Amino acid sequence: MTRIVIGLGFRAAAPQASIAEVIAAARGAAMPAQPTHLAVPDDKAVHPPLIAAATEAALPCLAISTAAIRSVAGRIATNSPRVARARGVGSVCEAAALAAAGPAARLAVTRLISSDRQATAAVAIEEPPQ
Repeated sequence: MTRIVIGLGFRAAAPQASIAEVIAAARGAAMPAQPTHLAVPDDKAVHPPLIAAATEAALPCLAISTAAIRSVAGRIATNSPRVARARGVGSVCEAAALAAAGPAARLAVTRLISSDRQATAAVAIEEPPQ
């Protein structure tokens, strides 16, 4: 089974609309692939606007540990120095997607940013060996 994950990053004040916007943008950019899960850093997994956006999108949300996010830092495409200082990885959404999708995952969609710059999303895909 192909695993397709939308990784999310967002500011503490990010509203549901911003998170929902990047989820929709990531789904559109990943077409025809259909994402099966969302992934976020574990400290953000209980953010009420995230929970509302995930429910609205009908996608389960995986909480990804800091260690797992940092373990894929060398495979991300986007590198924000500000995010790297705060999180130890240059793109939280890309790293969360890669970490959740699996060890052979690749980025299918690099970082997308909400119009208010409060949320980001990326898509990673892991296809099983043939």
